[in-house]
Amino acid sequence: MQVIYSSIKDIERLYKGLADESRLKIIYLLNELGEACVRDIQQVLRVPQPTVSRHLGYLKRMGLVDNHRRGKWNYYFVVKNQPEIVKHHLQCLRNVSSYRKIFAEEMKGQMEKILPVPKSKRA
Repeated sequence: MQVIYSSIKDIERLYKGLADESRLKIIYLLNELGEACVRDIQQVLRVPQPTVSRHLGYLKRMGLVDNHRRGKWNYYFVVKNQPEIVKHHLQCLRNVSSYRKIFAEEMKGQMEKILPVPKSKRA
């Protein structure tokens, strides 16, 4: 779903969507992992499943994330084909080293729980 940003209200909605701690964390997480299911996001953020689903729904309505089904799980990812204004803001977030450092430190222990174990560390 491509959202058209053609008015001040549309841009305001974008900023409101990104002005939420949980949604910023979800965007960060999806950028780092490429994709994740609700259960994985819930485990990292340590919030109830309905909260994660609500935020993902909001991000999806904004056109920032989308999902695909694999088996019984929906996997969410950041949409690549974005309007320029959205690409610019998401790129700014990725480039701000303090943003990456803050979220990496805060979520590191939780992210490790859902990341696959490297082959070199398997028994």
